[in-house]
Amino acid sequence: MIVALLMVFELINYADRSVMALSAEYLMDDLNISEATYGLISSSFYFLFAITAIGVGFMANRFQLKWILLIMAIAWVVTQAPVFFIGGAGVLFFNRIFLGAAEGPGVSMANASAFTWFPPEKRGLPASLLSVGSSMSKVIAAPLLTLLIVAAGWRWGFLALAIAGVIWSIFWLILGGDGPFRVNHKPLPARLGSDGTDASTLRSTEKAARRTLFRKAVLNRTFIMMLLGTIPMYALITVILSWMPAYLESGLGFSRQNSGLMFALPSLAALILMVVTGTATDRLLVRGVSMRVARGIIPACALLLAGACVTLIPWAAGVHTSWAVGLIILGYGLGIAAMPISYAVAGTLATPSQRPSVLGLFVGLQSLAGLVAPWCTGMLVAAADTKVEGYNLAFTLLGLAILIGGVIFAIGTNPERDNIRSEDQPTD
Repeated sequence: MIVALLMVFELINYADRSVMALSAEYLMDDLNISEATYGLISSSFYFLFAITAIGVGFMANRFQLKWILLIMAIAWVVTQAPVFFIGGAGVLFFNRIFLGAAEGPGVSMANASAFTWFPPEKRGLPASLLSVGSSMSKVIAAPLLTLLIVAAGWRWGFLALAIAGVIWSIFWLILGGDGPFRVNHKPLPARLGSDGTDASTLRSTEKAARRTLFRKAVLNRTFIMMLLGTIPMYALITVILSWMPAYLESGLGFSRQNSGLMFALPSLAALILMVVTGTATDRLLVRGVSMRVARGIIPACALLLAGACVTLIPWAAGVHTSWAVGLIILGYGLGIAAMPISYAVAGTLATPSQRPSVLGLFVGLQSLAGLVAPWCTGMLVAAADTKVEGYNLAFTLLGLAILIGGVIFAIGTNPERDNIRSEDQPTD
């Protein structure tokens, strides 16, 4: 039940992000803004994204995840609703900044919440299911939002998502909660023992030990190389979320309505591949296969294949539009399949009480790609002789970057070498 609720949480999270892409051509025409300006507005979503993802991650070490997720969902509602009433270019710009701040911790906190209900060896599937929730936003929410936008106008998409956030918040308030594998910091009493020994020294020692363990979790080779390896894929995600319907329309010649409806296709592939890889890696670990192979080599291969597909999109577009769409679907699906595995690995590098902050830091740093990728894509499209040439150059650069990321991921990811051993963990 908790995983199902968190899947819907992720669905709304990513629908909030993708409504801009579904409205792209409409709002550019309505507000008379250029591709470069639209790209800047899209990238503004990530201005505060990393800061709040990291900051809330540290807060979550000491507060219940149930209430953190509830506050986030309410913030989404408060941010989205004004666009319906006063949505101009300036309002959209600040809407995306504050919405990004409210949604920055979403992925890491949802994963941290789900992980409180599962032991380490069974977290690959729930992590994949949460990413399935994000893919379902494009499979379920995107077509519905497209029909709503075509029928009633682009502003109605923002209002519909605000209403969805209210409904989810009510269900989570009643049914949500933290699981048995959640370990919180417990403050030491002022004094310990019958002799009245002051606990300040013990408290300082405990804090120093926790800081040391946190540094071990985020400064080891697996964390750093896995982060570097997935940042290019995260860049592609932000470009797809911001530009895919516009690319299908102005780059490949599909109608505006069909471009919005086809927005779901890459996520269908991602949905299937995430469940398959999450289940497969969990089963491999249960059967004794090393984490180096199950959660290092396998996702790295997925990233390499994804990079190859994305790099070939410009060539395929010159042959036939269906080939280009097929490579987008396959490349996006393969790359997305590697992402939840990286979250599961990042979670194993931390002690239970520090897992939210480690995941928050990982996702926050990963999201920095969103600061530049949609904006740069807009500038490339605006500067090129034709929009098709601009999109082709953007996909070529992204594909090459993902290939390099896959190599880095394969070389550096080894959770068995870098995870924190049980004997190193403090007593909570």
